[in-house]
Amino acid sequence: MYSLFRKEITTFFGSLTGYLVAFVFLIANGLFLWVFPGNYNLLDNGYATLDGYFSLAPWIFLFLVPALTMRLLAEEKRSGTLEILVTRPISLLQLVWAKYLAGLVLVLLCLLPTLVYFCTVYQLGNPAGNWDAGASWGSFIGLFCLAAGYVAIGLAASATTDNPLLAFVLALFVSFLTYQGFELAAGLNFSPNIREMLIQLGINEHYLSVSRGVVDSRDLIYFLSLSFFFLVVTSLLLQQKQKNRNQQLKKLAILMGGLLVLNLVAGSWFFRLDLTSEKRYSLSPVSKQLIQQLDAPIKVDIFLDGELPPGFRKLQQALVEKIQDINAYADYRVHYELLDPYKLVSTTEEQNKLFDRLVSLGLRPTDLRLQRDEGTVTKLIFPGAVIKYKDYDIGINLLKNNPSLSSETNLNQSVETLEYELMRAFNVLLTDNKPTVAFLQGQDELTEPETRDMRQTLTENFHVTDLRAEALFQAESLPDVLVIADPKQAFSEQDKFYIDQYLMRGGNLLWLIDPVRVSLDSLSRGETTLAFSRDLNLNDQLFRYGVRVNPNLVQDVECLMIPVNTAPVGSPPKYTPAPWYYSPLLKPSQAHVLSRNLNQLKAEFVSTIDTVGKDPAIRKSVVLHTSNYSRKIQTPLEVSLQSINQPPSQSMFNEKYLMTGVLLEGQFPSVFQNRMLTDFNTQKIEVMDRSKPARMIVIADGSLIANQVSRRNGQVQILPLGYDRYSQQTFGNKEFLVHAISYLCDKTGLMSLRSQAFQIRLLDKVKIREQRLFWQLFNVLIPLALISVLGLIFSVIRRRKYSG
Repeated sequence: MYSLFRKEITTFFGSLTGYLVAFVFLIANGLFLWVFPGNYNLLDNGYATLDGYFSLAPWIFLFLVPALTMRLLAEEKRSGTLEILVTRPISLLQLVWAKYLAGLVLVLLCLLPTLVYFCTVYQLGNPAGNWDAGASWGSFIGLFCLAAGYVAIGLAASATTDNPLLAFVLALFVSFLTYQGFELAAGLNFSPNIREMLIQLGINEHYLSVSRGVVDSRDLIYFLSLSFFFLVVTSLLLQQKQKNRNQQLKKLAILMGGLLVLNLVAGSWFFRLDLTSEKRYSLSPVSKQLIQQLDAPIKVDIFLDGELPPGFRKLQQALVEKIQDINAYADYRVHYELLDPYKLVSTTEEQNKLFDRLVSLGLRPTDLRLQRDEGTVTKLIFPGAVIKYKDYDIGINLLKNNPSLSSETNLNQSVETLEYELMRAFNVLLTDNKPTVAFLQGQDELTEPETRDMRQTLTENFHVTDLRAEALFQAESLPDVLVIADPKQAFSEQDKFYIDQYLMRGGNLLWLIDPVRVSLDSLSRGETTLAFSRDLNLNDQLFRYGVRVNPNLVQDVECLMIPVNTAPVGSPPKYTPAPWYYSPLLKPSQAHVLSRNLNQLKAEFVSTIDTVGKDPAIRKSVVLHTSNYSRKIQTPLEVSLQSINQPPSQSMFNEKYLMTGVLLEGQFPSVFQNRMLTDFNTQKIEVMDRSKPARMIVIADGSLIANQVSRRNGQVQILPLGYDRYSQQTFGNKEFLVHAISYLCDKTGLMSLRSQAFQIRLLDKVKIREQRLFWQLFNVLIPLALISVLGLIFSVIRRRKYSG
């Protein structure tokens, strides 16, 4: 075996054909990855990864491997040495293995110079070394598995003929058929089970997983089975003159049955090793449990296709990879299709209908600017997906768009939340009973028009109703979340009692309250108004639960801009933007799953919150805070628009991250413990002194949930929640409150999926711009030089060996 193995290696380095094949392989890789523009170009991609290399490899291997293996047995047949080898004291199995190992080593020798690409990406990282080494080296395992399968196919093709060129064509055809053919056949009108079987038979399904740095035992067994099958086929082809053909077919059938059983068993008992540094391809236990509940296939239409910049291609790829991770555990396959909305329809009318349908499903369009030879082109895209399950459709938005963050950060946060968005949609499709959200009435809370946008958004996943405090225990069941939206009248002790006992039974509360009263009507008329404390009779209750809402106002340098007339008296008005410090842009905390990766919130006349008490049964987390340039002002005080002309000194904004929203979780003590309740408990409910596990969120701004209502000519227009008319920007109020309510009634731990954090790994754009030609030449020429050096060393060693 060693002699045959060495003979093939010697033949490769001793012939011009071997060098020609290696050079063509390395030049093709170098040009596609570093020179030619396109999806595979690593420099244009902008990310410190080798994804383009591993995506291109299967197609380059389709030509490289057949070229390296076409002579292994065909040349022996043509020269007549195969009969001599068969008669030697070496079994057919040893002959085949010697040839197979030689072919595999030849492929690895061609791959060895491409390690230069790893060094380049390492050096071009921003900063240098900012790349995921585990993922890259794990992906190299995928290349080895792919090479092993292709070499086995090429060896079998070489055993069928004595013509190397014919062996090359046959190996190319069979390799392509095994790589993509089964997947293409699965697209035909077959039943779901047959489609799944065909997909699993193809190389592509298994290579996609292992090429990302995920070692799955099912993929390893597949590639071992594939290689073993074609090696056995090769041995049977070599002994066809010695054995009966029926016996050969019988052995082949037994082999196929055994390998099929092996792979079926491997599908039930498997392990996965995620070699990426952040375990980005590992599903959480919550997701695994949820996808096991699927009892029918799911179709995902991804509206991210066509001409896209690198960041959006990265998002598209991440979603496809996440679906592949789901399929690793799902009993029913999740199918996906990449769609370009502009190619689905042919007329403007059809296009408008399609866009309207996507908007109705909740997909948010965004403008995409593309650089072309004729200039910058802007088109509307829908970076989202439509999930179809049985007779239900639901849309999910993939792109997180926080204007205060860079495009790279927004796209990275979009990738971080993919698993959550998919699982949230699956949960909606699988859940028959929606949670109930009740808006409290009776204390002059916000009206229905003022909260309509929030209510309409909640109706997609919740039952929304209105309740008075005394009706909480008169309903058939308690609501899952009780929203107290900007009450303006003091709570009676009886109302406080029913709210308290609702909490004791595990109810969840969302408090949005203003402890300071400011007349907005006076301000809108340009008058000076007085801000003073508002007594809601809640201080003792909230204090007992662990928070204190302070009767002060917050000013923040990061705030809304409002138009101010700066023209002299008697001149036409001239409006210029000026900061309105009483409308801070609140920041969701990045330290909690409820609020991380969310946009800033538009607020007005916000107060601060303090946490009080040290009850170990209650956990407290900040979910909203100001910027690091803020301050608080005690009331009463005068508030006027004229203060814009005399802004406070920047040095006065010396307080950082003032708390304006707090989450409390655990078991709360009753505020009515050890009190006479005869006058309050008119419904004779059982009084509890300690709550079941419950949650509440306290936000010191009642207007945070209020949308603007415009009344013109007798018509009522509801503006989106968080929309600012002057900047025409929609802030993250609605998204934050939807996440808050979802977290309050989350019993499955689904919200924990939002804790995933991936490091941004970008290439150094400055280095690429200034040194682009150098790195292109480096990655095209150095691999060629390395393979030449290997050949030169081989020639020197061989000359010295035989010269003596």
